[in-house]
Amino acid sequence: MFVLSKLFWMLLQPLAFAFLNALAAFVCILLARNAAAAVFSGLAVLTLGIACFTNLGTMMMAGLENRFPRPTLSQPPACAIVLGGGISTGISARRQSYVFSRAADRYIETLRLARLYPEMKILVTGGDNALSGNINGEADPAALFFADHGVARDRLIYEPMARNTAENARLTTALLASSNMTGPCLLITSAYHMPRSIALFEREQLAVTPWPADYRTDGNVRFALSVDKPVINATMFSTALREWAGMARSRG
Repeated sequence: MFVLSKLFWMLLQPLAFAFLNALAAFVCILLARNAAAAVFSGLAVLTLGIACFTNLGTMMMAGLENRFPRPTLSQPPACAIVLGGGISTGISARRQSYVFSRAADRYIETLRLARLYPEMKILVTGGDNALSGNINGEADPAALFFADHGVARDRLIYEPMARNTAENARLTTALLASSNMTGPCLLITSAYHMPRSIALFEREQLAVTPWPADYRTDGNVRFALSVDKPVINATMFSTALREWAGMARSRG
């Protein structure tokens, strides 16, 4: 299922979808199927136009980010569950260090909370989700990061095998049960990723408190044309579309 979901998204993410439609249009032209070529060409242009030259992706991201504001904590959390994705695992393994991705704020926020709540445990969940077969999880670089910033090793717990959010939820639930860890746990991930994450943790019947980080929008976005940053628009649209699709699947 993991491999199928990766391949499915590789083919149907907006830019790949537009390319495949353009390729299909070219083949139809070679075969003198002009009507079909026009349909495929139209789909390619429409997809590129929406993804690259509007802020629809930013609107979709804002809708996700606004669902779970940070709550007021009534008691110190027993643990913080940090979903992987904040560290570039392959580069970190080759450089023997920790190299952060754009989602680095997941770790920065966790470090801030670790200093506010010195008794709080930190559980990092995340392996290597590449299809290459390499096993470069986040455990080693995360351990190095927290050690460099004064977090004691006995506060850290690692789940190194999860390749996606569903496995994050399932394997973390099992690990907490085997560790006999009780008490309120925060769930730290990117704000746009929080709705899908909460749905998957609820499916595993593990109660967590959402603690979003890594905001990508200001939360107040209206639809508009956006012709000056097509690459950023396409990235936002692709990320948001994947989250909305994944959220629908997780609740299905």
